[in-house]
Amino acid sequence: MNPTHLHLIFTHLPIVGLGFAIMVNLYALLKKNIELRKLSLWFYVIIGIFAALAYSTGDGAEKIMETYPGIGEDIIEPHENMALLFFLGLMLTAGVALVGLYLSKSSDKLLRIFNICLLVAGLMLCIPAVKTGTTGGAIRHTEITNGAFKTGK
Repeated sequence: MNPTHLHLIFTHLPIVGLGFAIMVNLYALLKKNIELRKLSLWFYVIIGIFAALAYSTGDGAEKIMETYPGIGEDIIEPHENMALLFFLGLMLTAGVALVGLYLSKSSDKLLRIFNICLLVAGLMLCIPAVKTGTTGGAIRHTEITNGAFKTGK
Protein backbone atom coordinates (compact mmCIF):
# COMPACT_ATOMS: atom_id res chain seq x y z
CA MET A 1 0.00 0.00 0.00
CA ASN A 2 1.48 3.36 -1.01
CA PRO A 3 0.67 6.95 0.06
CA THR A 4 -1.86 7.32 -2.75
CA HIS A 5 -3.88 4.36 -1.44
CA LEU A 6 -3.84 5.82 2.06
CA HIS A 7 -4.79 9.26 0.80
CA LEU A 8 -7.77 7.89 -1.11
CA ILE A 9 -8.92 5.91 1.92
CA PHE A 10 -8.68 8.83 4.33
CA THR A 11 -9.99 11.61 2.08
CA HIS A 12 -13.49 10.25 1.77
CA LEU A 13 -14.02 9.98 5.52
CA PRO A 14 -13.98 13.71 6.40
CA ILE A 15 -16.32 14.58 3.54
CA VAL A 16 -18.89 11.88 4.28
CA GLY A 17 -18.32 12.22 8.02
CA LEU A 18 -19.12 15.92 7.92
CA GLY A 19 -22.52 15.19 6.43
CA PHE A 20 -23.13 12.52 9.04
CA ALA A 21 -22.05 14.83 11.90
CA ILE A 22 -24.36 17.57 10.64
CA MET A 23 -27.31 15.15 10.52
CA VAL A 24 -26.62 13.82 14.04
CA ASN A 25 -26.13 17.36 15.34
CA LEU A 26 -29.38 18.56 13.79
CA TYR A 27 -31.30 15.53 15.08
CA ALA A 28 -29.85 16.00 18.57
CA LEU A 29 -30.90 19.64 18.62
CA LEU A 30 -34.41 18.86 17.39
CA LYS A 31 -34.91 15.98 19.84
CA LYS A 32 -33.30 17.95 22.70
CA ASN A 33 -31.23 14.90 23.59
CA ILE A 34 -28.13 15.70 25.64
CA GLU A 35 -26.34 12.43 24.92
CA LEU A 36 -26.83 12.84 21.17
CA ARG A 37 -25.56 16.40 21.44
CA LYS A 38 -22.37 15.15 23.07
CA LEU A 39 -22.10 12.40 20.46
CA SER A 40 -22.31 14.93 17.64
CA LEU A 41 -19.41 16.85 19.18
CA TRP A 42 -17.39 13.63 19.28
CA PHE A 43 -18.14 13.13 15.58
CA TYR A 44 -16.58 16.52 14.81
CA VAL A 45 -13.48 15.47 16.76
CA ILE A 46 -13.25 12.15 14.89
CA ILE A 47 -13.67 13.92 11.55
CA GLY A 48 -10.80 16.19 12.53
CA ILE A 49 -8.59 13.15 13.13
CA PHE A 50 -9.46 11.72 9.72
CA ALA A 51 -8.83 15.11 8.13
CA ALA A 52 -5.36 15.17 9.67
CA LEU A 53 -4.67 11.71 8.26
CA ALA A 54 -5.93 12.71 4.81
CA TYR A 55 -3.93 15.92 4.79
CA SER A 56 -0.75 14.23 6.00
CA THR A 57 -0.86 11.70 3.15
CA GLY A 58 -1.42 14.34 0.46
CA ASP A 59 2.23 15.11 -0.31
CA GLY A 60 3.10 11.45 -0.80
CA ALA A 61 0.12 10.98 -3.09
CA GLU A 62 1.11 14.09 -5.05
CA LYS A 63 4.63 12.80 -5.66
CA ILE A 64 3.28 9.56 -7.08
CA MET A 65 0.57 11.23 -9.19
CA GLU A 66 3.05 13.66 -10.76
CA THR A 67 4.83 10.67 -12.31
CA TYR A 68 1.74 10.05 -14.49
CA PRO A 69 1.63 11.73 -17.90
CA GLY A 70 -0.56 14.80 -18.03
CA ILE A 71 -0.79 15.20 -14.26
CA GLY A 72 1.11 18.17 -12.92
CA GLU A 73 0.94 21.03 -10.50
CA ASP A 74 -1.68 22.82 -12.60
CA ILE A 75 -4.19 20.04 -11.86
CA ILE A 76 -3.08 19.28 -8.30
CA GLU A 77 -2.72 22.84 -6.95
CA PRO A 78 -6.46 23.73 -6.93
CA HIS A 79 -7.07 20.56 -4.92
CA GLU A 80 -4.24 21.39 -2.51
CA ASN A 81 -5.54 24.90 -1.92
CA MET A 82 -9.11 23.80 -1.29
CA ALA A 83 -7.96 20.87 0.85
CA LEU A 84 -5.96 23.25 3.04
CA LEU A 85 -9.03 25.43 3.59
CA PHE A 86 -11.18 22.38 4.37
CA PHE A 87 -8.48 20.94 6.64
CA LEU A 88 -8.11 24.16 8.63
CA GLY A 89 -11.88 24.44 8.99
CA LEU A 90 -12.16 20.87 10.24
CA MET A 91 -9.27 21.38 12.68
CA LEU A 92 -11.00 24.46 14.03
CA THR A 93 -14.34 22.67 14.43
CA ALA A 94 -12.63 19.68 16.07
CA GLY A 95 -10.91 22.02 18.52
CA VAL A 96 -14.16 23.84 19.27
CA ALA A 97 -15.90 20.49 19.78
CA LEU A 98 -13.23 19.40 22.28
CA VAL A 99 -13.56 22.67 24.17
CA GLY A 100 -17.34 22.25 24.06
CA LEU A 101 -17.15 18.75 25.47
CA TYR A 102 -14.96 19.94 28.32
CA LEU A 103 -16.79 23.17 29.18
CA SER A 104 -20.31 21.80 28.86
CA LYS A 105 -19.89 19.02 31.41
CA SER A 106 -22.03 20.94 33.87
CA SER A 107 -24.18 23.06 31.55
CA ASP A 108 -26.75 21.75 29.10
CA LYS A 109 -27.34 25.30 27.85
CA LEU A 110 -23.65 25.69 27.02
CA LEU A 111 -23.70 22.33 25.21
CA ARG A 112 -26.63 23.56 23.10
CA ILE A 113 -24.70 26.73 22.20
CA PHE A 114 -21.70 24.67 21.10
CA ASN A 115 -23.98 22.41 19.05
CA ILE A 116 -25.54 25.36 17.27
CA CYS A 117 -22.13 26.93 16.56
CA LEU A 118 -20.77 23.65 15.22
CA LEU A 119 -23.86 23.07 13.12
CA VAL A 120 -23.38 26.47 11.46
CA ALA A 121 -19.65 25.81 11.00
CA GLY A 122 -20.37 22.35 9.59
CA LEU A 123 -22.86 23.73 7.10
CA MET A 124 -20.35 26.38 6.01
CA LEU A 125 -17.68 23.69 5.59
CA CYS A 126 -19.89 21.85 3.11
CA ILE A 127 -18.71 24.22 0.37
CA PRO A 128 -14.97 23.53 0.75
CA ALA A 129 -15.79 19.85 1.32
CA VAL A 130 -17.50 19.55 -2.05
CA LYS A 131 -14.84 21.61 -3.81
CA THR A 132 -12.05 19.57 -2.23
CA GLY A 133 -13.67 16.34 -3.37
CA THR A 134 -14.40 17.64 -6.85
CA THR A 135 -10.92 19.03 -7.45
CA GLY A 136 -9.39 15.84 -6.06
CA GLY A 137 -11.51 13.70 -8.33
CA ALA A 138 -10.58 15.83 -11.33
CA ILE A 139 -6.94 14.82 -10.90
CA ARG A 140 -7.55 11.29 -12.05
CA HIS A 141 -11.15 11.16 -13.19
CA THR A 142 -11.25 12.98 -16.49
CA GLU A 143 -14.98 12.38 -16.79
CA ILE A 144 -15.44 15.05 -14.11
CA THR A 145 -13.78 17.79 -16.15
CA ASN A 146 -14.46 16.54 -19.69
CA GLY A 147 -18.04 15.35 -19.34
CA ALA A 148 -19.45 12.51 -21.44
CA PHE A 149 -17.26 10.66 -23.90
CA LYS A 150 -18.46 11.18 -27.48
CA THR A 151 -17.56 8.75 -30.21
CA GLY A 152 -18.44 11.09 -33.06
CA LYS A 153 -21.20 8.89 -34.49
